[in-house]
Amino acid sequence: MAKRHALGIDFGGTKLLAAVVDLDSGEVVSTAKKRTSAADSPQTIMDKIHGAADDAMQSAKMKPKQLVGIGVGVAGQVDADKGVLLGTPNLSQAVIDLPIAESLRKRFGVSAALRNDVQVAAAGELAFGAGQGVTDFLCCFVGTGVGGAVVTGGKLVTGVSGSAGEIGHLVVDSGGRLCGCGGRGHVEAYASRTAITYSLMGDLKRGRKSVLRELAPELSTAAMWPESGAVRSGVLADAIEMGDDLVRETILEAGRYLGYGLASVISLLNPARIVMGGGVIESVDLLFDVSADYARRESLAVPGRAVEFTRAKLGDHSGVVGAALIGAGS
Repeated sequence: MAKRHALGIDFGGTKLLAAVVDLDSGEVVSTAKKRTSAADSPQTIMDKIHGAADDAMQSAKMKPKQLVGIGVGVAGQVDADKGVLLGTPNLSQAVIDLPIAESLRKRFGVSAALRNDVQVAAAGELAFGAGQGVTDFLCCFVGTGVGGAVVTGGKLVTGVSGSAGEIGHLVVDSGGRLCGCGGRGHVEAYASRTAITYSLMGDLKRGRKSVLRELAPELSTAAMWPESGAVRSGVLADAIEMGDDLVRETILEAGRYLGYGLASVISLLNPARIVMGGGVIESVDLLFDVSADYARRESLAVPGRAVEFTRAKLGDHSGVVGAALIGAGS
């Protein structure tokens, strides 16, 4: 039987990854990557999506007509039925009502679908990763922002407007820090890589000692983020390994607030498993451990004991594999 392939695109706050995926095995045949920025205009975003798609297909030596479909996961709120990006807190605030699916259909002549980035990651983990073997789980990914997705009864829960699972916008500190979405006290305002960067920059400007002055000198000299760029996850991991007190304290705080959000989800949904991924979780073991500890401690005792915490099995490919599946209508 001939192999079936689809193109998956994972569009985040700092990078875009496109991949040709074998739909039957979940194997990633080829990839292409581009950097993204909060300064990207709607046209720039579409140009990068088209360019990465072209590059991934060229690397796989495939033409659009050989694909079953194209799927895109993007860090933001989407209208899945229309394939439109409604808005996003971690890309340009000017990006609203962007018809991504329609643009891909016109350019490549195949069916295209759009979903939230963590929802497509959950679809990938359900089919080929850490979601296998359970019917009820939560995906929580920590990167530029904090995203989530819920799977119940083996099916992705999208909600009436498509935004179910947004754990990053649970309130964990009433009236607290301003979130990129405009609300206050959300998980994302404390536990995302963006939030961690802001916190570290403030402490460095107040004179705290840290190896970050050598590992990431731009954090202590930039006027404000995002001019400096968010601190890389690998730098955080290196600083903790070197015994840096400031970075350790900051990650402990981020983990505590992330754990509060996860505790609420555990008590509300009673999932069998929580699958955690994203660049910060992959690089910083301390964030994974602390958030899981606080989640168990603050949730109801019975569901807290029952839930299993695990990392995303597909790693950086969760999003593109899931996007390919959704693009193929799987």
